[in-house]
Amino acid sequence: MTNLPFNAKNGATTQFRLQRPATALGLLGCMFLFCLVISGVLLPFIPRLVSRPEAAIKITVVIQDFLVFIVPAVATAVIVTRLPARLLCVNKWPKPGVALLACGVLICSIPAMNAIIEWNKNWHLPESMSSAEVFFRQLEDGAEATTRMLMNGASIPSLIVSVLIVGFLAGFSEELFFRGALQRILGQTSLNIHLTIWLVAFIFSAFHFQLFGLVPRMLLGAFFGYLLWWSKSLWLPILLHIINNSIVVIASYFDAQHADDTTSGQYNIGANLSSSSDIILVIASVILTIAGIFLIHRYYTSNRRHD
Repeated sequence: MTNLPFNAKNGATTQFRLQRPATALGLLGCMFLFCLVISGVLLPFIPRLVSRPEAAIKITVVIQDFLVFIVPAVATAVIVTRLPARLLCVNKWPKPGVALLACGVLICSIPAMNAIIEWNKNWHLPESMSSAEVFFRQLEDGAEATTRMLMNGASIPSLIVSVLIVGFLAGFSEELFFRGALQRILGQTSLNIHLTIWLVAFIFSAFHFQLFGLVPRMLLGAFFGYLLWWSKSLWLPILLHIINNSIVVIASYFDAQHADDTTSGQYNIGANLSSSSDIILVIASVILTIAGIFLIHRYYTSNRRHD
């Protein structure tokens, strides 16, 4: 595919457009399905080769992230353009001050996100769909058990490994595929950029197959999507995704260390809306988060320029 002069529609970046974005999207989907099948063939052999279950889970996650997310994104970008780094938006670093502000927004959003997580967790489907609810809750329980096994271990080295896998690798690989490849390619079509961002955020959340965690993950994905659109740098959502995942890992680690005492669960601030203090925290969290997002948007809109 050839690269054409930049068209500012939809906030497309890097001074080029894919001539046939629909073909690129189809290629990305085919590459994804192919790598998904390959991983489905290879990964069942890991537990047979590795005796320790927690080690097998970690190796499986590493291979899966590489095959399912990194390979399709990079391969598609290399095939469809002579400027793959520009397509994926990895050729530019974000401004340090804005990156710091975005990190602050993420931290400030924690109480509000915890409240949304708790609300989504307590969803109930209509009685006529009770079997579907049982199915989805079993998926949730299975995912939670896998996550606990992945982060199993009481030592600091084990915590570091978990942060590297769940925080760094997952954050990098998922952003490379969903925002760097999928959102960027969809953004080159005639689809409205806001619809593109929210559609990719929904796909990102739905891919985790956790109905009772769909909303907070979709909101997070949309935040990452707007950061990419505004900053023109994939490294900003990658950084935020890594920090978010790492916070979850570290909080889970310390909660596990205090599972038998009253301090367990202390990191879920904002989740208990029956508490007046948590309500105040959530309100403050919402206000600060919206204000921070507004400042980021204003910075990029007032300093917009073509590379």
